Amino acid sequence: MKIRKHNSLLLALLLAPLALLSQPQQKPSPTVRDHLWLFACPPGGDAEYLENAGYRGGSRMTPVEGAHWLEIPNLLFVTQNHTRPNAIWTESKWKAKTSMEQWAISFESLKRVSWSAVGSSGSGGLKTLPDIVSIAKSYPNFTGIYLDDFVKDRIKQKDGKFAGRPAMSEEELKAMRTQLTRVGRPMEVWTTIYAYDLDPQHPEYTQCEPPLVNSLKHFDVIVLWTWKSADLKDLEKNLARIEAVKPKETKVALGIYLWDYTGIDEKKQSDPAYRFGKPVPLDLMELQCSQGLKWLKEGRVCDLVILGNTHLDIGSPSAPWMRKWIKEHGSEKLDR
Repeated sequence: MKIRKHNSLLLALLLAPLALLSQPQQKPSPTVRDHLWLFACPPGGDAEYLENAGYRGGSRMTPVEGAHWLEIPNLLFVTQNHTRPNAIWTESKWKAKTSMEQWAISFESLKRVSWSAVGSSGSGGLKTLPDIVSIAKSYPNFTGIYLDDFVKDRIKQKDGKFAGRPAMSEEELKAMRTQLTRVGRPMEVWTTIYAYDLDPQHPEYTQCEPPLVNSLKHFDVIVLWTWKSADLKDLEKNLARIEAVKPKETKVALGIYLWDYTGIDEKKQSDPAYRFGKPVPLDLMELQCSQGLKWLKEGRVCDLVILGNTHLDIGSPSAPWMRKWIKEHGSEKLDR
């Protein structure tokens, strides 16, 4: 009898792990950190803006260093004409690894990466896609492309209003989607929309032809950016405006600036070298981050995007404030 009991106990112990494996495994609840992205550019990409504001010497922080310093797992990598890596075909015959591959290797420690097909000031476009598709095939953490500054060629008219056009035409946006299917897995398309882009009453509003709203159906995620810190008071109104015109299936992320590119720092106006620009004041950092956290938990926004790596190592008070905020809230669970 004792032998039978011993054998039964032994058998139960052996089968216990199998029973656990047969049960459906619950996915851990996502956290705030899972939905944080760093909007990053090559080191020194904002040097001129920083010099104009009296922050001399520039930044040396790379995108990955910035992401790890803030403890953010996801990256939007955005380039300009003068910082865009060379085309793969121009380097593949003489370099062990092309510039694009070297960037992609440095991003391997990150969870999700999106590479800009349209960069700052609306540069780039369809011609950049073949190389991005090629890289994405080899690096599975590449999950999409980013279209920055989607309204381009802004020109002030005689009446003082601005006119411009979308950075990509309807035909180009459709061709973009076709090219992305060659990656062999779903690839999201994100874009920048500034708060004033959809507000005809705003002095910075640009009348687009064709209308900007016609392009929104091509995007999976719209990132709402507030260019001027003074406009952060209108965040609720501006989010509602995007929600009213976007397709139902298109999500919205909130862009969070650490730097006010056109703001005036009254304390520095006595410096003859000072022109414009300043860190976002900490009370407005609190405003946009607390509002973003609330919307993230409510599901009104899908992600928070923080700009950027070139403002983290220059002595701006908004940088350590942002890092502390992420440490305090990054582990909070989201009900999704």
